[in-house]
Amino acid sequence: MKRIPFSAALFLSLAVAAAPLFAQAEGPNALKGLLDGLKDPNIVYLLLIIGFYGIIFEIATPGVTVGGVIGVAGLALAFMGMGGLPVNYTGLILMLLSFVLFVLDVKAPTHGILTVAGIISLTAGSIILFKADPQFVKLSKALIATMVISTTGLMAFVLPLILKAYRRKASSGTESLADNIGEAKTDLVPKGIVHIKGEDWYAESLEGTIKSGEKVKVKSVDGLIVKVEKAR
Repeated sequence: MKRIPFSAALFLSLAVAAAPLFAQAEGPNALKGLLDGLKDPNIVYLLLIIGFYGIIFEIATPGVTVGGVIGVAGLALAFMGMGGLPVNYTGLILMLLSFVLFVLDVKAPTHGILTVAGIISLTAGSIILFKADPQFVKLSKALIATMVISTTGLMAFVLPLILKAYRRKASSGTESLADNIGEAKTDLVPKGIVHIKGEDWYAESLEGTIKSGEKVKVKSVDGLIVKVEKAR
């Protein structure tokens, strides 16, 4: 599959969120500067949301994509920061619940019912995510509003369009892929990307690892993933 430009937006979002961390992580006290940056609830909250976005995008468009990498990186930094912040675990559970609801709606669309429930859960969880503590900066209500509105737009309008285009492209070409010979663009371990009939496709090897550059043969198509083996 061709890569979707939304990946670039995720990269940019993570860079913006992490910029204050790396700005402080310079010189001999780089690690201390990084940890100090993670004491800001606003940065941690933003990293958490971006992590959610990345994982949702990876699940919506399965395969080896940048979304999963960004999602894991964002969540890892967010949870690292939460270790030193006055987290309200009820709020965190509500935010995790919203993420689960969003994923369920992506995997089994419910005409927006789960998305609405997810937005409500996200809003409530965001508001109470951190306990009031004079030692720490307060979580910005403007940031919460921005993230809730952005997430609503993403789940209600942007992601459905991405999924529709992604699935249309998949269904239009999969019927003619069987028995075609292509080439692995990345190592398949067992998943990766192959180049077949002039296009890139997400693929899964049926016989262990296939090295980049090796010829592959399509055996079947499972949804949006082509199943391949080494070409004999």
